[in-house]
Amino acid sequence: MPAFPLFSRARSACLVLAAVLWLAAGGRPTAQEYTIGPGDVLKITVWGQDDLSKEYPVTLDGRVPFPLLGNVQAAGLTTTELAQRLRDLLEKDYLVNPQVLVSVREYLSSKIHVVGEAEKPGLLYLTGPTTLLEVISKAGGLSKTAGRELVLVRGESKEGPAGVVRSTILLRLDVRKIHAGDVKENILVQNGDMLFVPKGSAFFVLGEVNKAGTFPLDKEVSILEAITLAGGFSNTAAPSGVKILRRAPDGKQETIALDMSGAVPKDQNFRLEDGDTVLVPKGNTFFVFGEVKKPGAYQLDKETNVLEGITIAGGFTDKAAPGRTRVIRTTEKGQQTLNVDMNDIIRRGQRDRAIRLLENDVIVVPESFF
Repeated sequence: MPAFPLFSRARSACLVLAAVLWLAAGGRPTAQEYTIGPGDVLKITVWGQDDLSKEYPVTLDGRVPFPLLGNVQAAGLTTTELAQRLRDLLEKDYLVNPQVLVSVREYLSSKIHVVGEAEKPGLLYLTGPTTLLEVISKAGGLSKTAGRELVLVRGESKEGPAGVVRSTILLRLDVRKIHAGDVKENILVQNGDMLFVPKGSAFFVLGEVNKAGTFPLDKEVSILEAITLAGGFSNTAAPSGVKILRRAPDGKQETIALDMSGAVPKDQNFRLEDGDTVLVPKGNTFFVFGEVKKPGAYQLDKETNVLEGITIAGGFTDKAAPGRTRVIRTTEKGQQTLNVDMNDIIRRGQRDRAIRLLENDVIVVPESFF
């Protein structure tokens, strides 16, 4: 059986922090209407003047080298504003009532970064005023693992008593409202924005349920609700042996035993967390997790011991620490941990130390420190 996936709750926070730091280093947002910038290629048409009508690149210092007029400042202006400037300059000394049209042939100055759970994350160039929904479309849409909220990281620059002050704002936006066209959520993006698409919070229900799978954790969910979402227990389930696999803040995996048997299960209100895996065993089942080749749940025969259990799970991986193997057992008095040095059993032939497994025992093989 494949290893069960677990999400890292720190991942989203780290990516957002990286986005904030990246923006803090530079990048000034432009106005909502598209503004010409260095690198853009402009199509300038002067009616009746074929020699002047052609494509012009905007230089790195933001100017357009235009015949008769020399270098004309373009960066920071809209196409309408630049057309008016060219019209005024040409009319002043060269042409009578010139008609000038400016359009952008290649948009290379305004861009947005898309990070996270999009089908095609990366750098996207903005071709005029662009909404969030259009950005999502350009990025190939959201992946199946995307959450229901987007985070837009935007840098701002303001003049203060001590000069220009940079700040960073985070806008949290609802994906469903964006797709519905809500103008308060489907906002226009700006040059230099970073759109972070977090992975959705989720939990897993595996084993003896009718509809095992992955489920969104978009509200508080109890273990009873989780099992209900998964179609309820199957006929072969052992409700008294439900296990929760949870990744602790220090990265270690915790195993939490729950009793969901009876008409009113005593642990029915236990709350799930992001990345939790709910395991519902069969009757007469034991579990093997950690550094074995085939972690999972297995049928328990009457005389199965800890060595046989590890063998059934494919044996140790190269990273295993057999000497620190432990068996977690649920008794009427609570959870009990039995430490087993598998080196004594395997290398030193002390087979009498291979304890016999009981129903719902969990064998945990940790990773070696070296």
